[in-house]
Amino acid sequence: MLLDEFVSLVGREFVADCTPRTVAVTLIEAVPLRFPSVTDRPPFSLLFRSAPNALLMSGSYALRCEGFGPDLVHLSPISPPPQSEPGYYYQAIFN
Repeated sequence: MLLDEFVSLVGREFVADCTPRTVAVTLIEAVPLRFPSVTDRPPFSLLFRSAPNALLMSGSYALRCEGFGPDLVHLSPISPPPQSEPGYYYQAIFN
């Protein structure tokens, strides 16, 4: 996966496949990271938000939306950014 695949999807809603039901997460941000990569691709970070009633545990989820996936993405819960909308926030790091 590359950063360019996600930049055009910022603001779009993805579906995370999980049990007992799927959870909608919105891609809030897709940005490059400034540290060296251990792979051939430049590292990047994704920030997602779910509704206040839909908490995902840290783990890999098959994410899909129109034009993407399904593909496994590891999401880790993080503290909400300052002055953010209500909900739970998740980060995915690709390095």
